[in-house]
Order: sequence, then C-alpha cells, then structure tokens
Amino acid sequence: MFLLEGRDRLFRRAERLEDFNVARKPQVDCELSRMRKMSAREAAAVADQLVSEAEAAMAEAEEAVRDAEAAEARAEKAVAFSEAATKTMKGRTNSKAVNTYGPLF
Repeated sequence: MFLLEGRDRLFRRAERLEDFNVARKPQVDCELSRMRKMSAREAAAVADQLVSEAEAAMAEAEEAVRDAEAAEARAEKAVAFSEAATKTMKGRTNSKAVNTYGPLF
C-alpha cells in the first residue's frame, strides 16, 4: 500500500515539531545574559553547533520536498489511471461485458 508509505515519516516529523518551544522574554533575557558572558571560543562552539543544526534542518526540509514531489507524482499517476479507466468503462454495459464469447448454445 503505497498510500500509507509516507505516514510514518509525517508523524515522526510532527513529533519533532513538538520539540520546538517558544522562548518567553525571561528566557530570552537569560540567554542574552549568558551570551554576553561567553568567551570567543564558547561563542564559536555554539555558532558551530547552531550551523550544524541549521544544515540538518535544511537537509530534512529538502527530504520533505522530495517526498512531497514523489507523492504528487503518484497522485497524478493515480488520477491519470482513474481517468483512463473511466473512459474505458464509459458506454460499456453488463450485457456487452458478459456476452463477449458469443452464444452459449
């Protein structure tokens, strides 16, 4: 069932979104105070970590784009198949479908 393939990934991503929290003013003030007290090395280490996290997030976003494009392509194929099947079946009746082998006697 290719329709359910992406569901697990989608739910995993949704769970990761819950990891994000919105910083309140006291939290921001505390972080700024901590940043002011950092040495250049500590700031560089934090910057490196944030850059790697941003790169990981970008890679994940690119994967999500590829997944979405693949899902869109599958949906377009399904629509095309459905339209072709509808055109094929249009105008057919049960008697035509059953009586294709000629008389039974």
